[in-house]
Amino acid sequence: MPLVNISNDEKIWAGAKLRLFNVGLNVADKKQDYYEYLVSYIYDNEDFLQLTNLSEGKAGNILCVIPKDKLNHYSLGKSLKEMVGLDNTYVLFE
Repeated sequence: MPLVNISNDEKIWAGAKLRLFNVGLNVADKKQDYYEYLVSYIYDNEDFLQLTNLSEGKAGNILCVIPKDKLNHYSLGKSLKEMVGLDNTYVLFE
């Protein structure tokens, strides 16, 4: 689902995946030109969630952190949009 189509009030939970396309990888098939990130908890930090790269060669790199609702352990679509931008960004909720 394109990030632009997510409502600002959408709950973004740990475990959601995000793909950022057109990142400039040297690939023949442009459908494979993306980095994939996982929304995950940060050890001993109750204020933020992080987006951790899962892609080969970049795995473990952190794209950004997003503020978390401490009581409910999720972030909002608005925060995700502000931090990663809308261009070529898609979310996979599992």
